[in-house]
Amino acid sequence: VIDTGVNYTHPDLGGCFGQNCKVAGGYDYVNNNSEPMDDHGHGTHVSGIAAANGGIKGMAPDANIIAIKSCNSVGECRTSDVLSGIDWCTSNATKFNISVISMSLGAGLYSTYCDDSEVLTTSINSAVGNNISVIVAAGNDGNSSQISSPACVKNSTSIGSITKNFAFSSFTN
Repeated sequence: VIDTGVNYTHPDLGGCFGQNCKVAGGYDYVNNNSEPMDDHGHGTHVSGIAAANGGIKGMAPDANIIAIKSCNSVGECRTSDVLSGIDWCTSNATKFNISVISMSLGAGLYSTYCDDSEVLTTSINSAVGNNISVIVAAGNDGNSSQISSPACVKNSTSIGSITKNFAFSSFTN
């Protein structure tokens, strides 16, 4: 999960960080250290949806999480930190059995592929070329004909939000 980090002390996310923990590893590119603790909440929220296993069950409760903190305490993400996060996952895929990168972040609106203008394209393509699916939020602008970047990169898989009744959420792209 490339986001604001993960609160790995949360009981539904295993309560610990490192080997033999649900949050098995990661890196903090915001503070340049090996403790990707979430100080915003969004990365923990996204991780819970994906893999919580406790009082709350995520979609894949038996999955482990790699926490990449590329976004700061107010949710702002530097492109260079996101780029570093994708590359870290690709480089460490074998060590941590990384098969999916999830990014709930983005900016701008595009009606076509943005590969030529998106700086993350090469890293996303490298991850996909190494059998890592790159899942990216389509955005939250309520736009029915455009998606945000980097979800507009051809080799990424863009996702939107649905309601409990399986209808598109009003805010999703």
